[in-house]
Amino acid sequence: MKMPLSPRTPAPAQIPLKKPSIPRDKSNFVLPPLEDRKRGPSAEEKRPTFAKPPPPIPGAKPHLPAILKEPKASPPNPPIPDTKPVASYGGMRVTRHNSLEDREWFAGDCNRKTAEDLLQRINKDGAFLIRYSSAQSTHQPYTLAVLYQQKVYNVPIRFLVETKAYALGKEGKKNEETFNSLDEMISYHKNNQLLLIDSRSQAKHTAHLTHPVCT
Repeated sequence: MKMPLSPRTPAPAQIPLKKPSIPRDKSNFVLPPLEDRKRGPSAEEKRPTFAKPPPPIPGAKPHLPAILKEPKASPPNPPIPDTKPVASYGGMRVTRHNSLEDREWFAGDCNRKTAEDLLQRINKDGAFLIRYSSAQSTHQPYTLAVLYQQKVYNVPIRFLVETKAYALGKEGKKNEETFNSLDEMISYHKNNQLLLIDSRSQAKHTAHLTHPVCT
């Protein structure tokens, strides 16, 4: 006997599955515009990054830049000659030497009146001194003052530039004694008489240099 077929129950309908929602990143990330993406990275982004210099080696001296290098030692200054400042008289320049300061007969800047008073105070024939000439120049830098018979004779001392020598008296002599230094001149006339001429009467006398006088 055939059993009657039971009516087919319809299959339950399939419930569509929902895709799980992906949580969005909370960071406010915004894509740059399309134009900026085509343009490429900016100039600041293209700058190269420089590596940091290595740490210094212990015990090694730091390298100084060229500007901070120690300067080379300069040569010492040349020695200054033992001379006084150059004085100017009437456009002529005369160098005064300290080497004469220790001479017992050198009076330096003593003027004519003071020199005559000093010699008169000694009151000895042959007393003498040398001073700077009042009209000082390279041709007549000094004057020899000599006392004879209570009168002071002022004899010019000339400097001959060509021969670098000294001579006594005025120019124009044919045969005159010349000396390499004032010391040589004094030594010579201590043993040899010196001609003295009175400027007023033109009377001539002779005397030795016997008594040096200094201020």
